[in-house]
Amino acid sequence: MSDVKTAVNEIENAFDASRYPAGFPEKYDQLECLADSHGTETFLVKQKGSEHLFVAKCYDKNLYSFVHESNILKSLHHGGLPAFADEFQSDSTVCIVREYIEGKPINQYITENNPTNQDIIGIGIQLCNILIHLHGQEKPVIHRDIKPQNVIVKDDGQIVLIDFDISRVYHSEAEADTQFFGTREYAPPEQYGFSQTDSRTDIYSFGVLLRYMLTGSEKENPNVHVYKPLERIIRKCTAFAPKGRFNNAAAVKKALLAANPKSQRIRKALIALCSVAVITLCVFGGIKWYQYATFDPFAEETIPAVLTDAERVTDSVSYMKNKYGTDLFDDTESYSDIGFVKMILTDVYGYNSDYVHALPEEEGPPHESEKNFLPWGMGDEQYVARDVMVYVAVKIYWVDKVSDYSSLKDDNGYYPGVRVAVAFAEETGILTGVGRPEDITKGEAAILLANADRVFEATKE
Repeated sequence: MSDVKTAVNEIENAFDASRYPAGFPEKYDQLECLADSHGTETFLVKQKGSEHLFVAKCYDKNLYSFVHESNILKSLHHGGLPAFADEFQSDSTVCIVREYIEGKPINQYITENNPTNQDIIGIGIQLCNILIHLHGQEKPVIHRDIKPQNVIVKDDGQIVLIDFDISRVYHSEAEADTQFFGTREYAPPEQYGFSQTDSRTDIYSFGVLLRYMLTGSEKENPNVHVYKPLERIIRKCTAFAPKGRFNNAAAVKKALLAANPKSQRIRKALIALCSVAVITLCVFGGIKWYQYATFDPFAEETIPAVLTDAERVTDSVSYMKNKYGTDLFDDTESYSDIGFVKMILTDVYGYNSDYVHALPEEEGPPHESEKNFLPWGMGDEQYVARDVMVYVAVKIYWVDKVSDYSSLKDDNGYYPGVRVAVAFAEETGILTGVGRPEDITKGEAAILLANADRVFEATKE
């Protein structure tokens, strides 16, 4: 204890209290200067009369006309963020005191622990939860400096995001940021002043951080092997244009959950088990299986099978929930409409909202376009026919299929993209379990999407 007091006395003797706002030196003992650069000084401090540690950051007002950090931290309450403690101001300096987070920055943690892909995914998911909280504020908070030194791993494994001195509140009417701050390797193009930073700015930095955690470098290196599901996430996060990135941190989290090696192994095991089950049914089911597989619900003298097997609906809804973390299909008996389909595309599959909601610009018959997902101008309240949902499912996973009409021999007046999608779905089994040809329920939509997802997983390289 005497050593601590001696250290405090030495620092205080060298500390010019007159440079700092009144009240700050009187309330806190300066234990260590953690950083001194760019018109800021960062101290490890201890509240007088207690053992509580804090971090104090003091800004030179000549260089920082306005400091957002205190206002931002005051409004945020999350276990993954440091708590605001105090603020002191004078004509020349503002000092902001926040909770001290005991732990290791990501760069040190990675070096000492050599985490697995699954460990890194766990860190990424925690960080996504923090970003979901920040970006989900009434006025979204953009951190703008996500880097290893600002992500702390506590002893219990909890992740904390620190250093909000260059954060900003997003204003939808602003066209561009007025200043560039941040760390060059982690900053997206728009942070250099090309446009205003928004939540996708943090998603870009997250992608660079994810690459660093996996490879030890911020730069892409073709000679370093990266687990493919995570490589795809990094590429989408760090797309040059913001519209090419994930729309939000929730979409990144869903992708990470799906990329978890444990989930991948379970998925492959399920596919293998399903294959064995199908072979077993083919061998031992004989005629009954053949009759079931070839049953025509709309044949003459047959009662139409307008209802889907409840167990198949339950299985598909659970599949979509487990893989994508979505509750959109829980109301299985409600009818699907175009608005519901658009919500699936943005919230589950991460498509850009403008792209999903865009209507065809050119007059005339429906046609494929890079500017809009749906080739026709249906209203959001319009119910969805089975074949339209099949078109959506096939386009999500095999976009080239819906624009290749070479297999069509005639024109029956129905949109060609839908016809080729339905033919592909019939060949691959995506239609299995949905006999209703017209308006389908949300449960039946889940069946078609889950079937497409399983076929895609089973056939991809």
